Parts: sequence; structure tokens; C-alpha cells
Amino acid sequence: MRGVAFAVAVVVLSVLPARGATVTGTLRVRGGATRDGVVYLERVDGPVAHPPPAPVVMDQKNLAFVPTVLPVVQGTVVQFTNSDDIQHNVFSPSRAAGAFDLGTYSRGESRSVTMRERGEVLVLCNIHMEMEGHILVVRDPFFAVTDADGRYTITDVPPGRYAVKVWRSSWLPSDRTFDVSDAPTITLDVAF
Repeated sequence: MRGVAFAVAVVVLSVLPARGATVTGTLRVRGGATRDGVVYLERVDGPVAHPPPAPVVMDQKNLAFVPTVLPVVQGTVVQFTNSDDIQHNVFSPSRAAGAFDLGTYSRGESRSVTMRERGEVLVLCNIHMEMEGHILVVRDPFFAVTDADGRYTITDVPPGRYAVKVWRSSWLPSDRTFDVSDAPTITLDVAF
């Protein structure tokens, strides 16, 4: 894949993990750390069985969505809570979320949407045009949002072959396959 470099290093730290490997690394673009990117893994030979996802919250605080970037597993209920002293009207034009509009609601109230389809969900407020959030709906429960230094950690990844995928606002996902072994820790640095 042109313009994308992947580095994989396996580091064995102890005996076999009880639940799966930890995949950790950094995401860099043009040599710099990339904050709020999502690194996620999809098992190549089909979905990984997992319990039903627990509900998660995308709050509205200080006229912003918190968190700004929220990866979730397909089927997750996302609760949109209003923690501001003013009303919000959360909506999404995205097909992956069914193009919802939650109407106007006040401080302390919340509305929920089940994320049924995979893909990117743009989240906006009809009242406050400066508010923008992103939900990335993925198939398997192995994902992390990068921190200010571009670092991420994904835990409990069972052995197998995975496609590592990267998402960042306004980018198309990129991917490459790699093997998760019985090693407890795997380092995977991704650079564009």
C-alpha cells in the first residue's frame, strides 16, 4: 500500500496471557504523533465471538462532545447525555446510524441510539453548529483511540490473523494483516 508503512515487533515478557495478547504501539502521520486516531483489529477469518456490548456515553459538556472520537462495537447503545446548562439537539446524517435526530433536550437528560451498522457516524448539534463528534462502529471488540503522543493499547486479543485498520477524521481507513501470536505483548507502530 503506497504511503503507508507498518512496523511489527513481537516482545515476549512473560508466560502466556490468560485472556489474550496486548497490542500496543504508536500512530504517526508525516513523522508526528496523531491524536484521536482509532486503531482497530478485525479477525481475518470472521467475527470474534464476544458478549453483548455494554452501553456507552457520549456526553455534551462545554459545547463539545465528550469524547470527541468514540469507537464502539456494532450493536452498542450510545447514550447522548446533556451535561450543559443549555439545551442541545443531537443528530446525525450518517446512514450507518440510521440518520437520527434526538430532538431538543435539557441538562441531565439523555437520549440513546443503537449503532446497528458498521462505519463512521458524524454527530452534530442542530443548535450549536460548532459541535462535532465522531463514532466509529466496528465489527470486533479490539480498538483504541490514540493519545496526544499517538500511543494506543488494545488488550485481550486472542491469537489469530487480523487486519489492522486505522481511522482518522476525514481519512479513508487503511489496513494490513498481521498475526497475533501467543506472546503476551505485541508492538505495532503505524506510520503514514
